[in-house]
Amino acid sequence: MEWKSPDINLFKTGIYNRSGMGSDTALANIVLLGDKYDTEIAVSDGVLYRYYQGKTPNRRGYGFPLSAGEFDLKHSLDILLEDSVKRGVPFEFCLCDEDQKAAIDSIMNASWDTTVDDNDYIYSRERLASLSGRKLQKKRNHLNHYRHTYPDSIYEEINDSNKGDALYVASGWLEEREKPSEAEILEHESIKLALDNRESMGMFGGILYVCGNPVAMTLASAISERCVDVHFEKAIGEYAVNGAFAAINNSFASSEAASSYEFFNREEDMGIEGIRRAKETYDPVIRLAKYYGKIGT
Repeated sequence: MEWKSPDINLFKTGIYNRSGMGSDTALANIVLLGDKYDTEIAVSDGVLYRYYQGKTPNRRGYGFPLSAGEFDLKHSLDILLEDSVKRGVPFEFCLCDEDQKAAIDSIMNASWDTTVDDNDYIYSRERLASLSGRKLQKKRNHLNHYRHTYPDSIYEEINDSNKGDALYVASGWLEEREKPSEAEILEHESIKLALDNRESMGMFGGILYVCGNPVAMTLASAISERCVDVHFEKAIGEYAVNGAFAAINNSFASSEAASSYEFFNREEDMGIEGIRRAKETYDPVIRLAKYYGKIGT
């Protein structure tokens, strides 16, 4: 089995997820975060294998084998066990959801751990579009404030002619950080890669304009037939202060491009308290736990 770094050619090899909702199983994430976690992939008999070489235990080891159809999990685990011996590394897994963990446990003994920092926040797309209910009252207020402040704001879906405007917003957001972190700089490079290869990677999203000027953007891709991964969401300047994040979120959830999906995965909070509070305010319907652990311990 040939291992290599993930690139956009991965999208030409097939579909590997019909119903899952974990953000790490989105092909776009496997490619976009490949450098961050020094990821390697291999494809054999319609199964996608992943090996993460991150700096922490929850980002180190094999991902659960992915396939759109039925496959022999025991055979796949035997392949990975043999590979771990060749690499001279522990036989360990990361980023496994509850069902994937249980499937591995049915075949091999493992010791698992998890951290809430890794939980994916998953939302009802319909609720993000309607903002119905008492728990989303503050979000409705933010959206109404934005609409009142910028009555001429319009939303456009990202296409080849306006994708430069999406990058303009992302670059403006980065420039507003006084000292951008390494992660923020890497994220910006990922946004450029995603926009440059939008069609090949199945990326879609939208841009908010005020008086013809781009002020917010979002970019996403399908994880499976029922769930979208929202990879990036940015707003700049006074518009961010005045509700543009709520507006771009609502506009995208209400868009025709997103209408066939049931769920939005807005990924982890990475243990950052401000991000955690923001994600909680949208009232997630699922907090998808992800596990890491070693086999035979």
